[in-house]
Amino acid sequence: MRRPDSLALALRRPGYLVSAWLPRAWLFTLTSALITGPFVILIFSGLLQSQSLYALVALLVVVTLACSTLIARLDRFRVSLLGQDRIADPHGPAGGNRSSWHGAGGGGPDRVRLRLGEAATWREVLYVAACLAVGWACAGAHLLVVAAVTAAVTIPERVVAGDPVWDTNPAGVVLGFGVAVVGLPALGYAVGLLALAQAALARSLLAPRGDELRRQIARLTASRANLVRSFEGDLRRIERDLHDGAQQKLVTLAIALGSAELDLAELDAAELARAGVDVARLRAHLDRAHDLAEAALDDLRSTVRAIHPRVLADHGLTPAVHELTSRMHVPVTLASTVEGRFDAEVELCAYFVVSEALTNVARHSRALGAGVEVARDGDVLTVRVHDDGVGGADPRAGTGLAGLRERAEAAGGNLTVTSPDGGPTTITLLLPARAAAVGPGDLAEPRGVA
Repeated sequence: MRRPDSLALALRRPGYLVSAWLPRAWLFTLTSALITGPFVILIFSGLLQSQSLYALVALLVVVTLACSTLIARLDRFRVSLLGQDRIADPHGPAGGNRSSWHGAGGGGPDRVRLRLGEAATWREVLYVAACLAVGWACAGAHLLVVAAVTAAVTIPERVVAGDPVWDTNPAGVVLGFGVAVVGLPALGYAVGLLALAQAALARSLLAPRGDELRRQIARLTASRANLVRSFEGDLRRIERDLHDGAQQKLVTLAIALGSAELDLAELDAAELARAGVDVARLRAHLDRAHDLAEAALDDLRSTVRAIHPRVLADHGLTPAVHELTSRMHVPVTLASTVEGRFDAEVELCAYFVVSEALTNVARHSRALGAGVEVARDGDVLTVRVHDDGVGGADPRAGTGLAGLRERAEAAGGNLTVTSPDGGPTTITLLLPARAAAVGPGDLAEPRGVA
């Protein structure tokens, strides 16, 4: 039988008392008692020393507000001890710094006002207040465990040592030993239930609510889009540097080698031979250097085209996809009904999905033919690539399809792959049909002569 993967499941199984979940529950409840211990000490010391009930209440409120963020953050993590998922932070992915009461840097009062204006802050305060009662229960359960273990160990020792209590009250000794032995398993289950109760309380009060989740999703979506745009911007800069730097130097080198070959042809071969120059060998070296420069230039052009294709930047998605299909050795039909320009991120995503899909067709599919369809239906841009190959493409196998799916999700789209064994394979990409923010002419970057 498979071992349970959470405390809630373990409590329903007969082997809970001898499983690893019992120590986990004990550790969880013990830390709960230790966390709330300082509050209990503060309450008693305040009751003993305070001359005013209002001053005590004010002190408790201040301390609770100051500690609520730390305790809530800790308990969002502690529920993982019970086999549960960590609780998301309702203050957002940056909440660890923004929501701190004692964050470094300026703007401390602003942070305080921000936190006091969030409903999640007051739910954390309510959780800490509720934890005082839970902490008392956890501490009492652990004290009972210690008492039961002590009784179960010491009662037999005292009986064997001839303690007179056995002679005066044997029934009481037997009853006490029985209660201790039977009470230990019951306390084990009680500790597990207490741990689950506090975890449920934490999930109900510390987890983000609907509007907080929507704000987090919006922040994460915007952050992901900014990262993608920054990444694409870096690629464009690399492409421009390669095009205007290394590529132009290779062009100059190829021209210089060609000029050297022409100059060598104009020299007197007899005079060069008398001077000890092996003309044939020198010409062979120049020819090889020229060929290597041309090959390096071709490779660099292919790399530049793969980073950010010029035809995509200058003319848009349909011409760029047409260029891809025209370079294929496998016959590919293109059916595109889209016109105009889309957002650069959308065009790049669609282009690279088609490029990777056609590359897989050429390398792995053993297809006799393929097709690419590009269409727009309202606010959705649909790109579909299909082939009649052997199928078996699986994004979960760590192929390039997994990266394409991540790219599609980063652009706000969705990519699905249908590829049963034996074929056919169909890759469908759905993207938001966002229009370009600038005109097509503004998207083209200045270019040197290739």
